Amino acid sequence: MILKPFLDLLPYRIDQAIVGRALRKLRIAYHRNKGSYPVAPLPDGLRRLYIDLTVISRHDAGTGIQRVVRALALALIEETPPAWEVHFVTADRRRRYHTVSWPHSDPTLESNEMRAREGDVFFGLDFALDTIRFHRRQLARFRRDGGSLWFLICDLLPAEKPEWFSPNNVIRYKAWIEILAGLADGFLCISGQTEDDLKRVLNDRYGLSGGYHTSIVPMGYDIKESIHLDLAETQVNRPLRFDTSPPFSLMVGTLEPRKGHADILAGFSEMWLHGAEDRLVLVGRMGWKTEGLQDAIRSHPEHGRKLVWFDDVDDLELERIYQACQGVIIGSHAEGFGLPLIEALGHGKPVLARDLPIFRMHEDLGVRYFPENATPKQLGETIKAWAADVQAGHIQVVRPEAGWKDAAKTVLSAVS
Repeated sequence: MILKPFLDLLPYRIDQAIVGRALRKLRIAYHRNKGSYPVAPLPDGLRRLYIDLTVISRHDAGTGIQRVVRALALALIEETPPAWEVHFVTADRRRRYHTVSWPHSDPTLESNEMRAREGDVFFGLDFALDTIRFHRRQLARFRRDGGSLWFLICDLLPAEKPEWFSPNNVIRYKAWIEILAGLADGFLCISGQTEDDLKRVLNDRYGLSGGYHTSIVPMGYDIKESIHLDLAETQVNRPLRFDTSPPFSLMVGTLEPRKGHADILAGFSEMWLHGAEDRLVLVGRMGWKTEGLQDAIRSHPEHGRKLVWFDDVDDLELERIYQACQGVIIGSHAEGFGLPLIEALGHGKPVLARDLPIFRMHEDLGVRYFPENATPKQLGETIKAWAADVQAGHIQVVRPEAGWKDAAKTVLSAVS
């Protein structure tokens, strides 16, 4: 099992190790300069929007990216104008992109291979690194037949901070972004910083300084808009798994190095050493390169009392935990946007975040900051002061204005 992914990625591993910028630039220019050959539009004049849900249609892990994918896909169903037909598509190693029934299974729906006509759009909404590699030729044909290719970009961190990720995922990501550099007509970025990072990577690594469009998609905050109705109806009365009556601070996000869990835990540990009763609840699945952090959490003297970690929380339970917490702490060292921050504000909860430019854009909404390189003692003192102000009602929170319908409208405007 370990050998198979190694061999699968071996050509890309070698390519990324030996091919320089000049050759990459030529390769990207070759792929982008392949002409398109318009085909007659559909007789009824409808344009077709093919939305890739390759990952989430098979396995919904409940991560932040998947909340974005699910919420935006559902909003696009509601907001797409009559001039468009929406089709959800998926692919795997053996089968090319084809239509699927989503969000509810419909066995009567005929599954057809995706083919473009003039004016059609493929929207790579899901973070499907491997299927883009497997079916690059199909996407290139889609573009030659008069369709356009757009992709959602959440961040460029695997390309710019590879030490934070597993080696295989870095290789997969770099292969994915290079294919997009050679094919994409446009990119939908989740923040202005992500847009700037994308342009820098495309230019520095692939010599691509133009010839594509970008647009910034506002992120929504309402988790209820991303929850399937059948899930909500069956689980609405399920009790939470811990006592929410004493105040607690919440961290949301997969356990991975860039999320900064270790720093926040160190800050709380400093407080607990001095008798503080503050509680910390972690919600996030196990990620990579965090074996030491996982051991530190499970072996911590306060584990199960003042320190609680859940790695299997679905969106409905997360919604209720947001409602119950006193505030949310964002420890990330870098983000393309920071979905938990906007979700917290949307629930009217104060936020304490690492002092990064990506988070400073929300300063007027009720976000406070701790120094980027704070020591455990500094962090503990900051958390203690922030929590006291939260409980005293001294922090005014302003809910964000944008929602997932706004995001869907931005997408449709960009690709039209």
